[in-house]
Amino acid sequence: MVRTKLELQQEIEKYIGLPYSKNILKDGKIIKEQFLGGKGNCRQIATETIRLAQKQKIDLTQLNNQEFYNFQKKNHIGIDCSGLTCQLLNFYFNSDLNPRRTSANMLTTTPITKKIKPIEIKTGDLVRQKNGHHVLFIIEKQGNIINYVDSSISGKGVKYGQADLTDKSFTHQGFFRLIKNETK
Repeated sequence: MVRTKLELQQEIEKYIGLPYSKNILKDGKIIKEQFLGGKGNCRQIATETIRLAQKQKIDLTQLNNQEFYNFQKKNHIGIDCSGLTCQLLNFYFNSDLNPRRTSANMLTTTPITKKIKPIEIKTGDLVRQKNGHHVLFIIEKQGNIINYVDSSISGKGVKYGQADLTDKSFTHQGFFRLIKNETK
């Protein structure tokens, strides 16, 4: 069952503004683990945020957006690009990807996804960037413009973005679509 674009938009809004967070690795081993490895869903993240605020005797309702963001960042609460993408794919397509066992590279290769042409892009497709170290989740395509959401250090967390497919400065290594039968 594919959900509606309105339902997807409402789900995305729950992630907007979250800090970027991922486990710190050295030589392929986790040396500093973040909350759920930066792969939790919006409900898990909200629950942990409330739990830590209560423990630290902080009234979250008194924080402005920047203070709220700083609280989550300081407490290593957030999500990385592949965690966000998995959560959105699972929500939109009712798939069963395991965010804790999925990377941006895995999300943009077989058997999870297949490469598609730019003309075929639709809601829920993915953009591979940085040689498989980053992934964008496409919300919609209007002509040559794609609207997407991603989580990045440079973007300071989860934000909306827009790219023109004809713009040579928009770097990517392809567009990908979830292979639904392979994810069940």
